[in-house]
Amino acid sequence: MKNIYRIVIVLSALVLTACDDYLDREPKSDYLSGTFYNSEAAIKQGTNGVYQKVYMDFNGSIPAIVLFDMYTGLGIERNVDNSIGAGAAMATSFLWEQFWADLYQGIARCNTVLDGAAPYMDKLQTSEKAMQYLSEIKTLRAYFYYYLIYTYGKVPFFAKSVTEADWKMATRQPIEEILPVLFSDLDDAAKYLPWRHAAATDWGRVDRSFALGLKARIALNAGSLNINDNAGNYFQIALDAAKSVIDESGRDLSPHYAALFTKAGQATEMSKRENIFEIMYGGEQTDANKKFHYISWGEYTRNVGQSGRFPTQMLVDTYEMTNGKRIDEANSNYNPKKPFENRDSRLHHTIYTHGDTCIARLNMDENSKQKFILDIYFDKIKYILPDGTTETKNNMDRNSNVSQYGFAESGVGYLWKKYNHYDDEPASSPTYNYVIMRFAEILLTYAEAKIELNELDESVYSAIDRVRARSGQPALRTVDPSRAGNQDKMRQIVRRERKVELIDEGLHFFDMRRWRIGDLENKQPTYGYPVLASVDRLSLNTDSYALATADMVPAYGTSGSREDINDIPDYSAFASKLRVRDKNRYWNDAFYLSPLSQAELNKAPQLRPNNPGYPD
Repeated sequence: MKNIYRIVIVLSALVLTACDDYLDREPKSDYLSGTFYNSEAAIKQGTNGVYQKVYMDFNGSIPAIVLFDMYTGLGIERNVDNSIGAGAAMATSFLWEQFWADLYQGIARCNTVLDGAAPYMDKLQTSEKAMQYLSEIKTLRAYFYYYLIYTYGKVPFFAKSVTEADWKMATRQPIEEILPVLFSDLDDAAKYLPWRHAAATDWGRVDRSFALGLKARIALNAGSLNINDNAGNYFQIALDAAKSVIDESGRDLSPHYAALFTKAGQATEMSKRENIFEIMYGGEQTDANKKFHYISWGEYTRNVGQSGRFPTQMLVDTYEMTNGKRIDEANSNYNPKKPFENRDSRLHHTIYTHGDTCIARLNMDENSKQKFILDIYFDKIKYILPDGTTETKNNMDRNSNVSQYGFAESGVGYLWKKYNHYDDEPASSPTYNYVIMRFAEILLTYAEAKIELNELDESVYSAIDRVRARSGQPALRTVDPSRAGNQDKMRQIVRRERKVELIDEGLHFFDMRRWRIGDLENKQPTYGYPVLASVDRLSLNTDSYALATADMVPAYGTSGSREDINDIPDYSAFASKLRVRDKNRYWNDAFYLSPLSQAELNKAPQLRPNNPGYPD
């Protein structure tokens, strides 16, 4: 199957590699003359050029949004004190500079095609495909602006192609002025898009489900942030858009959560039904034109790859017990000695924990498949051979010259399993797709909008329970009947579900910001696995989980507190018994927005002042 993202775009106007300026101003191509975008074929080529900017490759290897959840309390990068909560959000950060540039490059490509097609709309309107492609572009332009406004706040807004002179006059526009245009564009685009594309060759193109799902996502953020003191209106927009997708799209949840994040699983009809939009990779490993990424290579155990991004204890302790109770609740049956037993199955689909069986593949050779037991305490680990027997080998995570970078010493004892549990392609060059939007998000968006509007009816409970049921979690009112009609308790459960269902998908970073819980997630160091005072983990092979005591259960604040509603654990009572890093975590409300880079402000000084708290 031909991947639309890997179509070779030979037109310099579409590749735009010759233009150094990220806004692609003054392109040097005859193909941008006034007669190029006058046919369906030309519009299609222009659309495929826009899709190339969806990758937003950071350092040419992974989509930038893969990093975002690592800048919350639920994820960390390898370097100590490198999260936003530890102050690493300065204006000199290359991430924010490149992200800004990539987004505006995408917008420039959208505007180039839309402007080029405008004189020929009478002709193009007779072509169903041409209108579909133009609608895809409008949707993707709104997608790029979604990231801009919720990352940087006020930003320059361009609905038309711009020149150098235009840019020098551009100013930053408030979000409330941009939102109506985005909503209008998405509504208009939805008219010409199918709910789902029927042709297999169109897998990866945006559809009506994504256009309206994106509208719901943008509006939900605006409601939570109470943009222009108009929260109720935005929550209603989010509710209506999500309801349309739920009721009319034919989308549904796949019964197999883990399959949503593997190459083989994503190719199944069940996954395609749930995965609304993905960043497309693919191609056989022998294909010279393949597009692969390094997401897994940076999230693996040192026994098979690199390790640079990790989950935290705060995330692990957000997952309920199988009886639906939080680990601190009475009769939860949580056992600190065996903390991963009887937990929400999504914990085991999302995170590798101590004692889990890890699978990986080093290359295309069938004999390169690896299967072994993860261990954070012992210098030797067991490899499981194809015949079922075991062989003891050195544990690179504990006993090597790179162990200080592994998930035990650099992380806090956990690895990402979501996207990283497969043996059908090499860990160093995987081609699974990165999911941008799933039907599960739509259900939770609908529920959250209704909760914030205090419309607590049966449809709210049903939407959340559909998501919970897939992982085997009991119905929310079965666990706690008092949730019915209680806005705070419903707010707690929908936020919990968004965390455990959607983490490591680039959404929690924006959830943390819109819920205004950055201070809660960053008020304490990053905690992890047990390291009891009597055990020196650097010299003794001792499993401290076996030595854990019954009092090693975090507190979550008083009932109804912000900590309680947002499932924020407090480890202070037994912090000395845990792996600790990021001791300098702190929070400044300036971190609710990212800075414009110094390089950008130097190029466009009229964009000053920078966001509050950052240097100009």
